[in-house]
Amino acid sequence: MYNGYLPNEMIDKEFRWEYVNYGLYHQLNELNNDERLHSRVNDLVKMQEAQLVVLQQTSTGNGLRLRNYPEYYSAAKNTSELLKELLKRENELLLEYKSYRSYFLPPNAFQVGQIDELISNKENQLQILTELSQCYKCEKDQYVRQEYFLESGYRLEKITGGLTFPTVITFDDQGNLFLAEAGYAYGAEPGEGRIVQIDANGEIRPFVGGFGGPVTGLTWHDGYFYVAEGAIGQNANGGCGSIIKVSANGSKEVIVTNLRTCGDHFTGDIKVGPDNMIYFTVGSATNSGVVGKDNLSWVERNPQFHDVPARDYVLNGKNFLTDNPLQEDEEVVETGAFKPFGVKSEDGEVIKGNLYANGVLYRCHLDGSNLEVYADGLRNPFGLSFSPFNNKLYVTDNGADDRGSRPINRDWDNFWEISQNGWYGWPDFYSGLPVTTPRFQVEGKPRLSFLMKRHPKLAGQPIVRFEPHTSSNKFSFSTNREFGYTGQVFVGQLGSMAGDSGLKVVRVNLETGQIRDFYRNNRGLDAQSGPIRPVGAIFNPEGNQLNVVDFGLMGPREKSAGTGSLWRIVKE
Repeated sequence: MYNGYLPNEMIDKEFRWEYVNYGLYHQLNELNNDERLHSRVNDLVKMQEAQLVVLQQTSTGNGLRLRNYPEYYSAAKNTSELLKELLKRENELLLEYKSYRSYFLPPNAFQVGQIDELISNKENQLQILTELSQCYKCEKDQYVRQEYFLESGYRLEKITGGLTFPTVITFDDQGNLFLAEAGYAYGAEPGEGRIVQIDANGEIRPFVGGFGGPVTGLTWHDGYFYVAEGAIGQNANGGCGSIIKVSANGSKEVIVTNLRTCGDHFTGDIKVGPDNMIYFTVGSATNSGVVGKDNLSWVERNPQFHDVPARDYVLNGKNFLTDNPLQEDEEVVETGAFKPFGVKSEDGEVIKGNLYANGVLYRCHLDGSNLEVYADGLRNPFGLSFSPFNNKLYVTDNGADDRGSRPINRDWDNFWEISQNGWYGWPDFYSGLPVTTPRFQVEGKPRLSFLMKRHPKLAGQPIVRFEPHTSSNKFSFSTNREFGYTGQVFVGQLGSMAGDSGLKVVRVNLETGQIRDFYRNNRGLDAQSGPIRPVGAIFNPEGNQLNVVDFGLMGPREKSAGTGSLWRIVKE
C-alpha cells in the first residue's frame, strides 16, 4: 500500500536529528583514544555529512524549507552512553526512512533514490556503531549503587506520604496545592477517588470525594476545578466517564458524560487552553483495536463495550480467533476490529465515526457545551499540556503491548505535537510507523496486517519516542532560569507493571530530541527513600520547584494503599 505523501514536518524533524547526530559523532571522535578505531569513527562522520546533504536535496524537491539547526545539543557523559544514544537515535531514523519505502512513497517517486541512499548509509552506520559498542567496556554509573539518582545540583525533599493512587496535582490562584487520588489502579477493584489539599507542612486535608475511579485529570481555572473521572466500575456499555466542574466550596456539576472509559484505558489529563476552552483525553478500549481475552476484567462487566472511532473507517474484514471464557458451550469465537467480543467484521464494512469515541483528544466550552473531537488516532494519551513558550499543544501517549489477540512488540511511548483534526495512527500505526514494520511483529504470532483498507493522512511523527513500557505520563515545561533547563519538558515515567522499566523523571529537549534522566529510582518497587513510580512531574506556579507525584505500588488495595507520596525537587 503506497500513499504518496510525507507526514507533516517529517523531513524537518529528521534533518534536525541528523544534525544533532553529526555533533555527537564529532564528540565520539574527540573521545576516541584508540588509534585502531580512528578510521571507523571518521567514516561515521563522513556518512553523516552525506546524509545531511541528501536530506537537504529531498526537502528542496518537496518544496520544503528546513528550519534552523538546533543551537546546542547535550553531550553524553562517557563513550558507552554516547554509543548507546547514537544507536537508539539511528535505529529510529532508519525505521522512519524505511517507512517511506514501505508505505508513504510509491516505487516510482522521484525521492526513492535519495531515500535508498539514506537507508544504505544508515545501515552501514549502525553496523559500525554496533562494532564500536563491543569494543568499549560499559563505564559504570557511580549512581547505580545508590537508592536513587538525581541530577547534580538539585535536592529531593518529601512533602507528604500515605497517599493511595495519587495521579495529578494543581494549584489554585493563591498557590494552594491540590492533589487527586485516583480511587483505582490496575490489579485493584474500582473505588472512589477524591481531591485533597496539601499545605506547606505536608498536612493533608480532604476537600471533596465521591468521584468514580480512576480520577486521572485535575486542573484549576478561574475559580473552579475541572476533574476527569474514568468511573470504570460502572455497568455502562455506552460510556462510563465524565468531566466534572467543582466549585471552591466543593459542590459538583457534571458537564460532560458518556465518555468511553469502560475499557483498558480511561480519561487522561485535562487542561484549559489559551482559547479558554477545556481540552481532555480518552484512551482506547483495547490494546490494538480488537477485544480479546486480555480484556476479560471489563468484558465480564460490560460485554458489549468495544473501541469506537471518531471518523468513518472501512475495514479489511480481518477477524481474530480466541477461545471463549464467557461461555462453556462455545469454545472458539471470532472478533473483528471495533466490535464487541465474539462479533465478526466483514470485508468492506464501514464503521461509522462517533463523537463519543476512543483514542481521542476532546475540546469543549467551560460549561461542557460544544464538545468536539480535536484529534484522534491516539492510544492512551495520559498527559497533556500547552507550551508556555509557543502555546502549542503536546500529549504523551502510552504505546501498545505484547498481549491480546493482536499483540504488538516493542512499541514506544510517544510525545506528540497535536494539530487540530490530526490523526495519529492508532490502531494501524504505532509511534508513527505502519504496524507492518518488522519491529512490531511478535515471534510465533500471526503476521500483523492493517485493520483498515484506507487510512487518513498521518499528522506527523512523534517529537520523541520514549523507551517501551515506561508509561510516560504527566509532564510540564521548565520556565524558570534559576531552576534550569528552560524550555525543556519534564516527564514522569510510572514504569511497567513489573517495575523493570521507567520509574524515572526524564527531561526532554524538544528541539534535539534528546532525553536525559533527571531522577531515577534505582531500587525498583522496593525503593524506600525516593519516589517509587513517578506518574507526574509538575512545576509550581513560580517554576522553581518540580513536584513529583509518586503513584506508589499498584495492585490489590491491601498491598498498595498508602504507598503513594508527593515530593519536590529544588535547586541547591
